[in-house]
Amino acid sequence: MKDLEYKVGIYLRLSREDERLGESGSISTQRELLLSYIRDNNLIFVDEYVDDGVSGTTFDRAGFNRMIKDCEDKKINMIITKDTSRLGRDHIEFGFYVERYFPEHGIRYVAVNDGIDTFSNSSANDMLVFKSAFNDMYVKDISNKQRSSLYVKKKNGQFVGAYAPYGYNKSDEDKHKLVINEDEAIIVKRMFNMFANGSSLTNICDTLTNEKVPTPSISKNMNIGQNNFHYGVWSTRTVGDILKSPNYIGNLTQCKQKKINYKSKKRIHNRKDNWIIVEGMIPRIIDDDLFNLVQDMFKSNSNRIKGNGITDKLLLRGLIYCKECGHTFGFRAQEQNTKKYGLVTRIYGNCNYWSKRKKQNVCTPHSVKYNEIEGLVINELRNMCNKYIDANSLEDSFKKANKIQAKKDRCNVEILKLQNCIKVLNKKIDACYNDKLDGNITLDMYKRAYNNFITEIKENEHKVNEYKKELYNIDNNNNIDEKQFIQKIQEFLNMNNPSRNLIASLIDRIEITEDNNVDIYYKFKLV
Repeated sequence: MKDLEYKVGIYLRLSREDERLGESGSISTQRELLLSYIRDNNLIFVDEYVDDGVSGTTFDRAGFNRMIKDCEDKKINMIITKDTSRLGRDHIEFGFYVERYFPEHGIRYVAVNDGIDTFSNSSANDMLVFKSAFNDMYVKDISNKQRSSLYVKKKNGQFVGAYAPYGYNKSDEDKHKLVINEDEAIIVKRMFNMFANGSSLTNICDTLTNEKVPTPSISKNMNIGQNNFHYGVWSTRTVGDILKSPNYIGNLTQCKQKKINYKSKKRIHNRKDNWIIVEGMIPRIIDDDLFNLVQDMFKSNSNRIKGNGITDKLLLRGLIYCKECGHTFGFRAQEQNTKKYGLVTRIYGNCNYWSKRKKQNVCTPHSVKYNEIEGLVINELRNMCNKYIDANSLEDSFKKANKIQAKKDRCNVEILKLQNCIKVLNKKIDACYNDKLDGNITLDMYKRAYNNFITEIKENEHKVNEYKKELYNIDNNNNIDEKQFIQKIQEFLNMNNPSRNLIASLIDRIEITEDNNVDIYYKFKLV
């Protein structure tokens, strides 16, 4: 049988961080090494795939994606890299490609400096999982060091960020200092004055949008959200954040957002008490009196007690949301003359986001008649409550007991799996130690592998304790929440006119679709 002919693609990657640290050498150095390997082994060189200046924590790279496309098109069936870290540093994605994707597509993978060859039975292949974990831990360590360095700079009043806050530019002389952007500062002053003179956030947004004033993302050339229909539309969140920011009285404010972790680019809002604010570090745009007035107005608005109007007393007030955009519904009362009943008050509802931003077409009306929605919800809630009572009746108690026992069995099975996994990890530690004694791995490699195993053992032991807690809660607290819900449900079923608080204790939220379908999400579930 003729030997398989290997068509080789070499993959070259260098991140900016690697280049700064001198960790992997240049692209040209990698290329020479891999071409030499191809020559020494009489392989067929098909193409090279390069990602220069791209982090290894992401696998969404232009060169890498082109290489995978060529694998699927059968143009190449062998991939060579300098070492495993060049393919990628995310051990989950790395494991997917090397242990699943490449074997399923008949792709041979070689990491020259690590001695990895997936089509051989070398002992180096057994260390592949450790190599991947070490590469991942390296990135995490670098990320932690960078984060600590940036934190110190922020505490010292140095600006750290890709884009300056709206109203400012980064100084040409020192990127850690901010100077006023005169054009944007005029808009900031205008926002503060409009709000102080009684304009709502929505009115400010509509005014700026209608006048085609560039939003912060457009003004700073951030290229964010260009494919979104909100692009170019000022939002109340953006205006509110600007009006509340201490930046504009000269107090540099940072850490308002944070990344979820070193692998994700997604950012979430930080709690205000975790912001870093250094007073007097940047030029002010707004004077203290105007700024304090605006902050007092925000507090006044948030603490304002609603009047005793009809819509303030609605049973489902605050529970109804738009299915499409997620915003709450607003309701208005109208008096109408009818032939049958004379003067009556009818209540209509719409998506609040649509109502406030009609000119921007950000959503659709979702128009509903409140009384119809309330009647439907109350009937559905009553039916669900009756089903819940029936499901929890004595005659069906044995079913509940079976379900509880099934939960306990699941916990016991998971505990057994984790305990067996801990035993296997301990055996791997012993094997790794023997490899060190035999000279197969260095002391540093053993230390890293040992620490990795110990970390995994501790994680598994933590999971075992969590399952044991769950077993304890099943045995001791199983009926607490159920009794509370049954008490609330029975109270609801016995009342002709339930209170809004009682309804809110049973219903989590109500969503209205564009077609006026109603989805109800309950706080209790049928057993």
